[in-house]
Amino acid sequence: MHGPIEIPTTDQVTVTGLSKPAMIGLGVGIAGLAATAALGTSAGDEMRHFGHSMLVAIVFFLSISLGALFFTLLQHVTSAGWSVVVRRVAEAMTAAFPILGLLVLVVLVGPVLAGKPWTYDWADHDFVVAHELIQHKAGYLNAKFFLIRVIAYFAVWIGVARFFSGQSLAQDVDQDKSRTLKMQGRSGICMIAFGLTLTFAMFDFMMSLNAEWFSTMYGVYMFAGAFWSSLATLALLTMWLEKRGQLKGVVTSEHYHDIGKLMFAFTVFWSYVAFSQFMLYWYADIPEETYWFNYRVWGDWNGFALLLLVGHFAIPLLGLMSRHVKRNRSVLAAWAVYCLVFHFVDLYWNVMPEMVNGVPGGDPATTGPQFSLMDLTAMIGVGGLFAFAVLKRIDGKPALAIGDPRLPESMAFQNI
Repeated sequence: MHGPIEIPTTDQVTVTGLSKPAMIGLGVGIAGLAATAALGTSAGDEMRHFGHSMLVAIVFFLSISLGALFFTLLQHVTSAGWSVVVRRVAEAMTAAFPILGLLVLVVLVGPVLAGKPWTYDWADHDFVVAHELIQHKAGYLNAKFFLIRVIAYFAVWIGVARFFSGQSLAQDVDQDKSRTLKMQGRSGICMIAFGLTLTFAMFDFMMSLNAEWFSTMYGVYMFAGAFWSSLATLALLTMWLEKRGQLKGVVTSEHYHDIGKLMFAFTVFWSYVAFSQFMLYWYADIPEETYWFNYRVWGDWNGFALLLLVGHFAIPLLGLMSRHVKRNRSVLAAWAVYCLVFHFVDLYWNVMPEMVNGVPGGDPATTGPQFSLMDLTAMIGVGGLFAFAVLKRIDGKPALAIGDPRLPESMAFQNI
């Protein structure tokens, strides 16, 4: 039995003192991007490595924000009570959408509009002329329509994120319970919009790297990795705020247990989707469908494929299975970092083999990993801007949705 639940005051959970860390993140981000651009211009590969390294970094942090948006929508559409104490943290993780959108426009869309195949070969007119199948996709894969779609994706994500975050923050002030019903009522249609925009965005950003290959499962595959990585980030950021005192005594082992259970579940789900996609192509054995896997699984990239099989599936499957792991903050934090590392490995394996496509004499089947310092500086650059956006969103605001009527239920939550 629990005694009366004492709801924290606004002052107790308001986050302060993050202006300086946020500005440090901004400085690191700008420096990282500048270093990446400098390395790219001196690489002698017409900025192709720059474009692909930046794509990995952008999609890595974009997927975390997208997973956090899905987490927020999921809690509202299911009227979940357990997650109220961590939902504000997830809402803050969506604050990076405007910065990431700007990066996408400059780094990915800009070169396409200029006809530069730094990242996407279909941006090059001569390449399209030489590939009949891509010519048939020109109604979709063209610069203007690409720009329109990108703007639409980020407009939906920013609009949905700001609506739910704004309603939640306003509820802290007016304690209006009808806001909970309002958010719950709109979460269903927003969930549909989220699913469609994420799927087509991953078709555009990732799958169109090789415009002749296609997979209807690719959006689900990328979604699984996005939610997995966002749960890991949610656990780490919540622990950090708890150590600062804003969530101390509010978030308990019970809540980390549930976050850990979702991490375990999506370890399995990602593996299921990845295997299903591979198995269907292997079973059909149609050359124009299997070649994407051929040079990733049996070519010089097979080491990465084996690494993902063991590191993205087998090891976290066993490591996250135990109840004790999920309830121990330090151990769960270690696994969260591990998950983020392998989410990067997964994205790297998806993107970087395509870097040699469109290059005379380039063959991903015989050209293995070509690591560069740009791979690191791009992650540092985009990561710094991501941290800046998230910290600025949290600073000066309650880290807890104190106006949510389900907060007492969440604070008293216990796993069976």
